Formats: sequence, C-alpha cells, structure tokens
Amino acid sequence: MDLVVPIHGHLELNRLFFHYLAKNTHHSFRLIVVDNFSQDQSAAFFEEQQKAGHHILVIRNPGNQCYPVSINQGAMAGSAPIIGLLNNDIIVAPGWDKPLVRSLMEDRVPVVSPAGLEHFPDKKLEDVLYYRWRYVNRRIWDRNQRENLEKKISIMYGDFNDISSKIQKKYEDISFQGIMGHCHLISRTVFEQLGGLDPRIQSADWDLYLQIEKLKREGRFDQSPMILGSSFVHHFIRATDASSKRLPVVCSHPPHLKLEEKWSRSDIIDLWPFKDQVPGSKRSLSQKTKKRILKMKTWLYSWKSDLKEIISM
Repeated sequence: MDLVVPIHGHLELNRLFFHYLAKNTHHSFRLIVVDNFSQDQSAAFFEEQQKAGHHILVIRNPGNQCYPVSINQGAMAGSAPIIGLLNNDIIVAPGWDKPLVRSLMEDRVPVVSPAGLEHFPDKKLEDVLYYRWRYVNRRIWDRNQRENLEKKISIMYGDFNDISSKIQKKYEDISFQGIMGHCHLISRTVFEQLGGLDPRIQSADWDLYLQIEKLKREGRFDQSPMILGSSFVHHFIRATDASSKRLPVVCSHPPHLKLEEKWSRSDIIDLWPFKDQVPGSKRSLSQKTKKRILKMKTWLYSWKSDLKEIISM
C-alpha cells in the first residue's frame, strides 16, 4: 500500500509519527512524503530514513501546497492498490492497518478509517476522552519538543502500545459510518473513479465522505465509508509548534471553497453520519451544559485518572 503524508515542517512530530508508523504497521508499505517547502530538516529526515533502507519516496515542492493537491500529487506518484491518506500529527497503534486492509479487500468497503478520540467506539466515553486530551495537549510538559510530545502521550495513555492494543481488542466487533480526516485508507480504483480529491475543498475528508455516501444511495457503491473499532490511531489535534513558521498556501487551482459552498444544506444534513455534529447546527442547552461539566471534571481530576479504569479494561 502507498501511504501519502503531506508535511510542512514540525521535525519532531515527523520523527514521532514515523517511529510508530514503522514499528506498528503490519503490512508492507511505501511512504510517500509530500514536503511542502518545510523550513526545517523534515524532508532531509525522511530522506535519511530512505537511505537507511525504508521504502520512502520524498517529493520536494517549491511552495506550500494545500492538502488535497498534496494528496493527489502523492497518490499519482504511487501504484499500490490501496492508498492511505495520512496526517503527520498521528501515532498508530500496533497492527492498526490490518483490519482496515481486510475491510477494503474482503468486505469491499470503499473507504475505511481507524477509531480515535474524535469518534470513539463507545459514544459515552467519546467526550470524556476528547476533553482529557484537550487538557493534556494544551499544556507544555517539557521545553524539549520531542520530550513534550512523548510526555503528552504518556500522560494521556500510559503505555500507548499496550492500551491502544486493548482498545482495538475490546471494540473489534464495532464499526460505524464516518471518516477520520487524519487517517483513512481507500482503494486506488475508488480514488481514481472519483478523480482524486477536489482541490478546492480543504475539508477534503468530509467532501470525500459525502461524495461516496451520495453515490452509494444512487446504487454506485454497496457500502458507506466506515470507522472500525478494531483499529485505533491517536490524533494530536492542533499539535502546532509556536516556533515553527508556516508559509502561506500557494495554489494554482480555482479558489478554495467551504464544504457548505459546494454542498447544499439539505444534502449535508441528509448525508452526514453524526447527526449531533452536523456543520452549522446549534447545540442544545443540555448539550452545552454537559460539555461544561465534562470540562470542569477534566480540569479538576479526571485527566489524572488511569485510562484503563476510565475505559474499564
């Protein structure tokens, strides 16, 4: 499989991303790194890994391309029957790819994603875990960038490989409609059938979901994009480093559009898999109150709790 990851700086994040990817991926893969004019040594780091024997292709761009253009560029440089669309601010659990590949190849699901903090198999725990991570992620635990990232993971999970493996085992029989923008696999046939990602849409993951779900209802696909509880990937969510300068995006295609500018409001409401999270919808008073209480509990004590106890393992 070809795993495509666009990058723009954040060397230490790239090191951590690749460490877990190389260690925890079951299937053989080629990593296609689309470097969008990083101002640090990120591209050189991946080139060093290539020289060390890892199957990596580094594409250096002269400017900072947008996400969908970068993904399309990387996908076109590959030929494997499965394409992975990855962000570099993730760390993957042991064997994360095995159930996803099986679902694509055997069950013919057009797009599959791992579960994560944004969409967790146990919906009662989803907000609890999300706010726990928000608390941990917003704080600086060490002045060394790499140590800071690793301490965040340690405080959040304890032993990440151990607890993520247990999460995958506990929820292996659960799957639900949706997509994870930071990590999803798609068959090359489907990707090419759709013409790749629409370069105008920065929210390319949800545009991809809406396209496939609409085509499924028209009878052109048998299944919806799915999230599998048997696969887990941690997403840092805004793991930006204040010391890293981000260059403006340089694109030659038509102007970027918001999802709501391409899709009608009625289509979004009808096709969106998470009815309590439809873009533009207002939260009820009870939902707002619940989230305030969760935030308060997190700040006071729950961020310190053993994650195994929270998830009841």
